[in-house]
Amino acid sequence: MIQQSSTFPLEGGRGGDGGDTANGGPAKGAVKRARHLRKSSTLAERLLWAELRALKQNIRRQVLIGPYVADFVHHASKLVIEIDGYYHSTPGAAEKDAARTAWLEAEGFRVLRFSEAMVRDDLYTVVERIASELSPQSPTLPPPRGKGDLGCSR
Repeated sequence: MIQQSSTFPLEGGRGGDGGDTANGGPAKGAVKRARHLRKSSTLAERLLWAELRALKQNIRRQVLIGPYVADFVHHASKLVIEIDGYYHSTPGAAEKDAARTAWLEAEGFRVLRFSEAMVRDDLYTVVERIASELSPQSPTLPPPRGKGDLGCSR
């Protein structure tokens, strides 16, 4: 009997969640970890999430991207936003952050990092910086010509 693979996105992981690894699905435990992180967000993450939702830019939080769970992602502009708390100041964390950033950049993402303190103390500056990075870079277009103008003079 021929076994057909299902195209249903919930079998073998969520389709389009960014958690694809070499074995074809999210890393073991990654979905559970992302769900846990969504439920146990820090004060800075909750404050920033409220502001990012108000932008109505389809930003997602605690998103699987390869082997990592990103704090916030705007897929249209390939922007990852990370809030660095205490853990990021522990020994060895800087190297892990650098490796994570290098992997994300190799996948075409841009990474913005903010400390928890900056988010708490200067939330609106953080939001303004993020908003300025949301739009994908558009190509330079020539100036528009008037309606019906073919570039010739009469």
